[in-house]
Amino acid sequence: MTEQELQTENAHAHYDEAQKIATIIYSGELEASATVAVYGWLDALYERVGLGNVDGVIFDFSAVTAFVGDNLKIARRASSKMNMSKDTSRFPVALVVSTPEQEEILRGPMRISAENLRKRIVYSQQDALNFIHTWQPTRDK
Repeated sequence: MTEQELQTENAHAHYDEAQKIATIIYSGELEASATVAVYGWLDALYERVGLGNVDGVIFDFSAVTAFVGDNLKIARRASSKMNMSKDTSRFPVALVVSTPEQEEILRGPMRISAENLRKRIVYSQQDALNFIHTWQPTRDK
């Protein structure tokens, strides 16, 4: 495992230098500790490679079986804190789910709305990549 990777019990994250995409894959029962580790890794990644070298981030929740405790609340807080300390508005974020239930669970707490064109819920890694590759920053409201 390199500095470009993170491995915890319920999260694996890596940064693809060629595509300039960070991918986080969650699995099993997702607890707050995995979320905290991932946002710490992302913060360090942004510092190390520079925000200009990130074209998108994929959070893959498709293998998550349960969101434990206050994980989503902590994720929203960590995301908001990250967005205030770093200008992440120039790149898109895709959230991969496998069921409508996962989509509904994420949509509210993570504030994914039709007005926020920078973040999108999709149903496959390929859809996530397509979204990132075709997203235009000027379209975001």
